[in-house]
Amino acid sequence: MIPHVFKVIHHDSIKLGRSKEEFLEINGPQMATATHVVVIITDAAAASPFVFHEVLFADWLGKKLVSAVFKNVWFNLRPTLKAVLGECPAIDFETKMYNECLDVLEHHIKPLRRVPGVVLEQAYLNKMADGLRPLETLAYTRNGMQNVLLGEGDPMVFISYQWDMQAKVEDIKQVLEANGINCWADINMAPQPNRTHSSKSGRSSTATHDGGGDTLQSLIQRNMKSSSVVLTCITPKYLQSDNCKKDLLLAETFNKPVIPVLLRFSPIESAPDQIRKILARLSYIDLSNERLYKQNIALVVERIKKHLTQRM
Repeated sequence: MIPHVFKVIHHDSIKLGRSKEEFLEINGPQMATATHVVVIITDAAAASPFVFHEVLFADWLGKKLVSAVFKNVWFNLRPTLKAVLGECPAIDFETKMYNECLDVLEHHIKPLRRVPGVVLEQAYLNKMADGLRPLETLAYTRNGMQNVLLGEGDPMVFISYQWDMQAKVEDIKQVLEANGINCWADINMAPQPNRTHSSKSGRSSTATHDGGGDTLQSLIQRNMKSSSVVLTCITPKYLQSDNCKKDLLLAETFNKPVIPVLLRFSPIESAPDQIRKILARLSYIDLSNERLYKQNIALVVERIKKHLTQRM
């Protein structure tokens, strides 16, 4: 079978211009002649102004966009890029075989047709179809499992709390994950004396403490570091706990935004000096009774999503 021959063009890396207008003036005419636009998704692409302007220009021209994902950087993409590329087809070059991904890309750009003497097997067609997913769906998928809703993969939110409020924290966590926000919390392990956290990731499976050689503190630090936001659940006992101080200081060290939610009335004056200084500059969301919980839980989701968007 004679392979398709494609004419492939890309922006002139020597002539980038000195402004958005000059860049598009130099490279726009080439894009205007293209039928498809393949967006190479990498760490560098997520921050590239050239990729950003090219994608927007291609969308404005009505070009057929497809993403070749070499690195899952969905959460680092600008909101505008997410809006344009989220529903467009994407191919998982990061975890799938390179040659198979090329086959999917070629078939997507120029599908083989049924002609006399050539009958495409249904298995082949299924394989080509399965290799394409909307970029947003692909971003949340690993080995066919939805990470965000199952709580796998890197968390977006680290939940810091005191064990006496575990049931309420479970409710909050379920609401966040139902909204596509992956969390790390220490739910479903027997509490240790004077400890705010356990080593559990928050899923209802077997505990993972030291299962992979991790100490409790290393798990806390790793999950805090990989999170985008720290949700701190304020109660009188929490404010007095040693690990409240450790978590908030760790959040400062990692430069993580902190969202405090009030689960029980807790005068800030009762907190130790270091805690009081950190919390004094933050705005609380009151969830301290059932009415306020129902009224304000959507605000928690909204504020977290705002922080996630600002980080992208």
